[in-house]
Amino acid sequence: MKLQHKLKGMIVAAFSLGLISLSDAAFAQQVPPPPPPTPPTDQAQANQVFTEIELQQFIDASERIMVLQQENEKAMMTILEEEKLDVNKFNEMAMAYQQETMDEVEATEAEKAAFTKVAERIIELQPTVQAEVQRAIEQDGMTMQRFEHIMLAYQENPTVQAKIQSMLAVADE
Repeated sequence: MKLQHKLKGMIVAAFSLGLISLSDAAFAQQVPPPPPPTPPTDQAQANQVFTEIELQQFIDASERIMVLQQENEKAMMTILEEEKLDVNKFNEMAMAYQQETMDEVEATEAEKAAFTKVAERIIELQPTVQAEVQRAIEQDGMTMQRFEHIMLAYQENPTVQAKIQSMLAVADE
């Protein structure tokens, strides 16, 4: 597997986790904003020390999550096709919904009804998706919390990024 493909998998894994953690709130009435981020503490920096085994577990779990993401994208595309809603229109409407500007979206009543059905069906899938992702992460003994710590470090810490990229490059040889 090429390094670039694996790195894309890391991004997909991050996206998947984000979707999963936010899915229940995606169509909620209104969610209070999260508290502002706090500056890193010694404890937070200590949490960015990861063993080779943990990083390999993270890489393996990310690859499994990437496969799950591809499967779930197919399922979502099937739902869109069954409800006869274009993916671009759905994305436009979903963005407007999140920004509370649905009244400004140019959509027919049929598109609005289809959007509601699609959103409901996708939300129904979320518990299954969450369970599959959790199993993918915990399969090799990693906890969700540790995976999320490594993901955050991968996104924010160039040293962690370099280490993971190095491990991926070695695996490709």
